[in-house]
Amino acid sequence: MNEKKKLIEVIAFNGRSRSVGSTIPISLFFYFHHEHPWIKEVKSISKQSPDTVTIRGQTNELDKFSIKIHLNTLSQQPVVRTLTDVFRLDTIHRDILTKLTSNPPKQPFFILADQTLKDSEPNTFFIQITLRQPVADEAFSFDIIYQSESSDREREQDLTGLYFNDELVRLQKQFDQRFETIFQLKTKQNMDETKINFARSTLSNLIGGISYFTGQSLVAKPGQKTPDQYFTTSLYTAVPSRSFFPRGFLWDEGFHNLLIARWNQNITIDILKHWFDMLNDNGWIPREIILGDEARARVPSEFIIQHTNNANPPTFFLTIDYLLKTNQANHLFTLPFIQRLEKWYQWYNRTQVGPTPFTFRWRGRNASSIYELNPKTLTSGLDDYPRASHPTDSERHLDLRCWMTLASSIIGKLYSILNNEKTNQYLAYAQLLSNNDLLDQLHWSDEYEMYADYGLHTDYVQLERVPIPKKSPSQQYQQTHIIRQVTKDSDVNFKYVKHFGYVSLFPLMTRVLNPHSNKLDKILNDLKNSTLLWTPYGLRSLARSSSLYGMRNTEHDPPYWRGAIWINMNYMVLSALQHYAKISGPYSDKAQDIYKQLRTNLLKNMLRVYEKTGHVWEQYDDKTGNGKGSHPFTGWSSLIVLIMSELYDE
Repeated sequence: MNEKKKLIEVIAFNGRSRSVGSTIPISLFFYFHHEHPWIKEVKSISKQSPDTVTIRGQTNELDKFSIKIHLNTLSQQPVVRTLTDVFRLDTIHRDILTKLTSNPPKQPFFILADQTLKDSEPNTFFIQITLRQPVADEAFSFDIIYQSESSDREREQDLTGLYFNDELVRLQKQFDQRFETIFQLKTKQNMDETKINFARSTLSNLIGGISYFTGQSLVAKPGQKTPDQYFTTSLYTAVPSRSFFPRGFLWDEGFHNLLIARWNQNITIDILKHWFDMLNDNGWIPREIILGDEARARVPSEFIIQHTNNANPPTFFLTIDYLLKTNQANHLFTLPFIQRLEKWYQWYNRTQVGPTPFTFRWRGRNASSIYELNPKTLTSGLDDYPRASHPTDSERHLDLRCWMTLASSIIGKLYSILNNEKTNQYLAYAQLLSNNDLLDQLHWSDEYEMYADYGLHTDYVQLERVPIPKKSPSQQYQQTHIIRQVTKDSDVNFKYVKHFGYVSLFPLMTRVLNPHSNKLDKILNDLKNSTLLWTPYGLRSLARSSSLYGMRNTEHDPPYWRGAIWINMNYMVLSALQHYAKISGPYSDKAQDIYKQLRTNLLKNMLRVYEKTGHVWEQYDDKTGNGKGSHPFTGWSSLIVLIMSELYDE
């Protein structure tokens, strides 16, 4: 830490009790924990300090620091109890219950057994603040102030009370000015203060969710039953949702940094460096970074172990593409960084290759699954989006091919900055993958008039409840379960997968299509078709005409990417539409018209839902426009800020 600077962080708590008859005591608990001993001194409430508890500590990462809990409301005479001890993070909530005591009728509530600083090198500090007789409608408040003490300079005043309020107002004005300088929303048509405040809040929540994690991932190689503890590492990253997805997601993070880089490119550079520190010797990066027990506590067990053969969309190439187009962060693009990026790229090119030249296939699908209507492709990021009904090694996945086209182009451009001999190798391969004739041979269906995946497939599948064979003749009750049944075996053969949706749009979204291509014209027409993807709220993920539209994937899994509106994909479509509207071609006017209508629909609906619920959501219902999934979700849904500002390539 820079010794000339001091880090200050304040949590202000304000509350108001409401009486509903008899007065009920209110207790608030806070704890501060580190895996190693850190507490050096504790000063509790006393005559000399009647309103402040001070804890001083030191760790290798933070150096010296203090934490102050300052009570702003003394009229209600709260009971303050503190405790220091040694706790394990994974059992802390259970173990603290053993430290509570009561003394009825004098104290008819549970409080911490107050104790002084122990000699056992404690790693946890607890504080309990209890209002014994809350007064109805009377406010009470306190501040928690974290302050670095690694500098020799003393602060003249704690950042609290009116001083804190004044500083907050000053910084809010500074934020608003910078926000307008970057995004210039006041220059946009029909952009009032309500919409601008929505955009400010959305960006703030994305930036506020940037986190620093330390620990180990659980990793398994193919066929490995017991996972290994990955090396201890740290990750600086944004998160999709602080409350529901508080961890790093590989394909989300590329989208996050399209917005973060506009606000502060140095943050994006730091994030990129941390993520590429995750590369293993083979060039693989886990698709979810779940570091340590605390992070794992919020993750379903089936998603904790990361498998070294599984990929995720390499969206960091979107971030780097933006940095290249705007001539930003050229100091990042050194030979060592490009070589690490190339190693990651080559891992995809080696492990996710398809059955024939210039094809690619996501690994990780379960060909033996009997419970899924369509075996999920979690590695694609699109989870239950319909693929070939019968997973095989002969599948060809359109979206992965388009990601690899983008990636090849970016690697070539990066090497060209250094005049490296590998430049032409990558640019030539990108040109091959961009060849529309070759793309059409592999992924265009003349029968369905759409770009599509290819594989062993039938639409004649359904979920049925069937009896489970009895384990013994004496079993009294007949159990049942829901499994997939193929209703027309003769239809199972290799073909294009007739499920029009986001995957079908990838040649458009990654700008692979020639602006004069009649396939572009067909896709633009299909975008406006309300029986396919068009809604008054944005583009749905799967066409209404699809046999799997809105269908559950298992008895317990509701549809996820089977109709809902996702903002990251709508952003990519809008970005591509603006691109085709600006370049010369017979369909530029059509692209511009669709762009304007789609942008208007997205903005109108997201603002409506935000005003109604106070949240940005993970996805939006294609029938009502209402928010769905986790919330608040200011990960890639925060791309609405770039849509509002119309910042795509600049």
